[in-house]
Amino acid sequence: MSAVVLDRDGREVQRPSTPPRRVRLPRAAVDRLAELVGAPSPATQLSSRRATPGKSDRLATPGRGSGSSPTPDEGVDGVLAAAGLAESGVPTDQGRAVLAVWRAPTLAIELEVLVELRSGAVRVRSRQCALAGWVVCLSTADGHHFELSRLAADAWWLEVARAAHVDIRTLRPVPAAEAVPDVVETPWELLLATGEAVRSRRHDLLDQLVEDHSGTTLAGGSTDGLRTADDIDVRRWHERLESASCGRLHAAVMGRSGPGRPGAGVVEWVLLHDGWRSLTPFSRDGRAMVRVQRREPADLPGELAVRAAGVTS
Repeated sequence: MSAVVLDRDGREVQRPSTPPRRVRLPRAAVDRLAELVGAPSPATQLSSRRATPGKSDRLATPGRGSGSSPTPDEGVDGVLAAAGLAESGVPTDQGRAVLAVWRAPTLAIELEVLVELRSGAVRVRSRQCALAGWVVCLSTADGHHFELSRLAADAWWLEVARAAHVDIRTLRPVPAAEAVPDVVETPWELLLATGEAVRSRRHDLLDQLVEDHSGTTLAGGSTDGLRTADDIDVRRWHERLESASCGRLHAAVMGRSGPGRPGAGVVEWVLLHDGWRSLTPFSRDGRAMVRVQRREPADLPGELAVRAAGVTS
């Protein structure tokens, strides 16, 4: 997400960075800004899917100095003026720059996070666009209230990791069970079939499904120490991956290669009660497999950077 600069002795050069500026905007203000420059509203794209209320508070940083939005009675133009995006009904340079980055990014990330908390299910969607060293992020939890962030590309990885941060103490309760190992490599077909069996409450099918793929699942504490797992453990892990799931993360990276061809890369994570697991497809001996691996929010920027390199090379 950001470049590391070294001096002649190989030491990293610490470069000054601009802290992200965040503002909270109602849907009407986002639409109004787009209208002032004659562009489609970026809020439309994020509001096209049904959203679940409840996570709006997490998307903002309190206090005027950090970019909180003014009170509703100031009006839409007042909201934009307070955010530094428009003045007297005319977009400022910042306002035009925000929409310029949004409309023609060289690289974009679309994130969707669904989490089941004690208070109920919440969904946050975010689109993050990069152009010429700057990033513009627009996020919403309900399609009506948005957080707009502007930041230097060097700080982008922090914004990405922030999207995956969840306080696991607030997750919905799940029955106690043995934790899934840090790394599990299993057939995609088995993961999909067992997941469907659990969702359909056909737990009687699990033993047979696992037996049909006996000896194909490896597990361990790291990718370097994997061993063939017993069927009874495989059944228990697959059942837990579905029944104890408390959330999902879907991220799509979109860019253009040198010749200008569009490309996309996808990252999928599942949230268990002890943290995130990534789902990474790969092939083993001609069989479609998936690696289920423990992850931290700070790992997300690296995974996305790998996908970004693939779509821009």
